[in-house]
Amino acid sequence: MSSHEHWAESAAAYAIDALDTSERPAFEEHLSTCAACRADVEELREAAAMLAFAAPSGGAPSAELRERVLREARDVRPIESARSRRTRFTVLPWLAAAACLTLAVLTGVSLLRERDESARLALQLEHVRTDLAVRDSTIAAFLGPEVHVVSLSPTGEKPSMRVFWNHTRNVFIVTAFNVPRAPDGKTYQLWAIRKGQQPLSMGTFNTDATGRATAILAVTAVISDGGFIDICGLTMEPAGGSNQPTETPRLVGEWRHTD
Repeated sequence: MSSHEHWAESAAAYAIDALDTSERPAFEEHLSTCAACRADVEELREAAAMLAFAAPSGGAPSAELRERVLREARDVRPIESARSRRTRFTVLPWLAAAACLTLAVLTGVSLLRERDESARLALQLEHVRTDLAVRDSTIAAFLGPEVHVVSLSPTGEKPSMRVFWNHTRNVFIVTAFNVPRAPDGKTYQLWAIRKGQQPLSMGTFNTDATGRATAILAVTAVISDGGFIDICGLTMEPAGGSNQPTETPRLVGEWRHTD
């Protein structure tokens, strides 16, 4: 057996970095003196590269891709002349294994992407359901005979806020549509004012960058047990709110029944 034939079976494993480390030094020493083996290794590396480039960057492996990978594996052959048939039969199992590995990886990536997409859509659907439930609950809170409303505005100007008091649900629904956002360290605070009594805090909120806000504030027992409120006022207070207003109300309005 010639020197080339003795090492021919090692060329396939060496080309795809699968040659045992104990055999690699001797084979590399042989490569330095055998042009035929060097040519085999080069051709086999090109074949492996063809399999790698046969796979697209993403997506599920299609029937066309599978056929393409398998066709590459079938069509790759070492040049036969001085090379033995043993080299050819050694190459094909390595190429078939590489093709199977390529398909397995692509299939796994595709399944993972489909699972992640399903999870993302499920989460998105849950968010939509939550938003719809909040919207329906908010709309319901505006309706019914036990609802009072107050429109707040600067003196002599159009209203820029409305507050609804749903006595059944015991909540205030605040809608602001032209109120500049309170700066950092500050907040807006609503006050319930009855004639001859100290103002009572209804809660705090802030608007967004467009001057709009929708907030739901719980009605405290002190307010709900006190009966009808005559006036509602809005002040700007330190973050967290104040026990009593620290400024003259910027917006005021008188309560009335919605019906």
